[in-house]
Amino acid sequence: MVRKSDYVTKRLLFSVIIASVASLIYGWEVGMLNILFSMRGSFGNVFGLYEFDRQKKTFVETESKPLREMIITPSFIIGGIFGSIIVLYLMDTIGRIRCLRIGSIIYFIGGLIQVLCKTIAVLCIGRFISGIASGITLCICPLFISEIAPKQIRGTLGIVNSLGLQGGMFLASLCNTLCLKFITKNMNLQWRTAVGCQMIPSLFFLIFVWFLRETPRYLLLKRDDEKALDNLAYIRQRPTTDPEVADEFNEMNGKLKVELSEGMASWKEIFTTKSIIYRVVIVSVLQLLHMLVGINAIGYYSTQIYSKYLNISPQKYGAWLATLNNVISFICTVPAMRYIENFGRKPLLKWGAFGLGCCMVAICVLCHLCEVTHKSVFAWICVIVIYLFGIIYSWSWSSAVFVFQSELFPLRMRAKANTIGGIFQYIGSMIVGATTTTLMKFFGYYTFLIYAGFCLIAFIFTSLCVRETKGIALEDMDRLYGGDIEARNEFKRDINNCFETNVKEV
Repeated sequence: MVRKSDYVTKRLLFSVIIASVASLIYGWEVGMLNILFSMRGSFGNVFGLYEFDRQKKTFVETESKPLREMIITPSFIIGGIFGSIIVLYLMDTIGRIRCLRIGSIIYFIGGLIQVLCKTIAVLCIGRFISGIASGITLCICPLFISEIAPKQIRGTLGIVNSLGLQGGMFLASLCNTLCLKFITKNMNLQWRTAVGCQMIPSLFFLIFVWFLRETPRYLLLKRDDEKALDNLAYIRQRPTTDPEVADEFNEMNGKLKVELSEGMASWKEIFTTKSIIYRVVIVSVLQLLHMLVGINAIGYYSTQIYSKYLNISPQKYGAWLATLNNVISFICTVPAMRYIENFGRKPLLKWGAFGLGCCMVAICVLCHLCEVTHKSVFAWICVIVIYLFGIIYSWSWSSAVFVFQSELFPLRMRAKANTIGGIFQYIGSMIVGATTTTLMKFFGYYTFLIYAGFCLIAFIFTSLCVRETKGIALEDMDRLYGGDIEARNEFKRDINNCFETNVKEV
């Protein structure tokens, strides 16, 4: 009887965990602003989001608050787009590991600038630099994990990347909430400590990324067969003469040699080859919808939603509610690691979009009922629905999109294709991050119906365009998305029969 745990080694797990720390830092940057925007007397006052009203004896929103949030929030995302473009030219040139090392250094510099900044301009520069690092590492991490993982547990290990993202959002909200609650006398120390906590995972990543080994597939790309075999054996914790290591290496090497005999893919080939451009479009739309379903609207502004529409005080409850939301999402990502190989990628994306859309509609309705009736019961039900939204997202789109993208393309064009997908993720994130606060200003809670509409589009698109990739070797994706329909259907039947047999054995 073969179990998933039989494919896991300590070195494989170490490599996956260290790589996923980059996603944790990205999640930290995303989750950090939610509570920071609620620090009215410290962060809000310093950067012009709030000003003290002597008559009301409290901090009130400035007229420029939506504009300032529109500048602060997407500065990180714009950097991510630049980072995604930069890694395009580095990924196949200097390798996966060196890219991660460069990203770790840039992350640390960007975080340090944010901690020491005194103006909104310098803050945005720091976030932009951190964004460059995120663009580099987020393109590399899912790819790195997929290239070192056995195909039997590739989806499971791929979710560790999403687990890091959810964990980063949780840790950011927890640290910032503690700063908000317990650092109440020194307002400058309050927000700087909250921002500075991100330096802890940045330093951890900066140190341990140097212990990672290059992926065997990249070394085969560079025709370094001997080192590729050594690294594969090292990660599998077996000698190079082990029959299973030899079989895996020979299968990988043989298929890649055939693929690479055509040379590295040019941009012209990518945009003129029907099966490839079809995959690029699918990944780009998925990454765009990945953000447009509204996760960052909740991630950045949930405390403001509690305050504006549900009359829940951010100082008393809101920050803790945001933290609890993130910890629940983090915990609920763990089961997806076990079941993604059973459910597959397509069902998670399809029904996840449906569930997210239902939640967005419910949030809008409950905000309306809260406004009309002034009953707190509707507010707390809405909080539960927001939690449910986070659970569904962590189970589905947070987990499956990156796994699906990392599997879909041949090695000779994987860098270019994954970079395009990463750019569209940042474009979607920028759209949501830059517009949500303005949309809420003019449309109020009806903004959530807009995101519900995108969830419906995601459901339809996934149903029509996404094909299942579970259990398929990376080198066989061309057969799944090839132009010969009859051959493709035969291949899918073979894979399904093989997968059903493996499930019975497990």
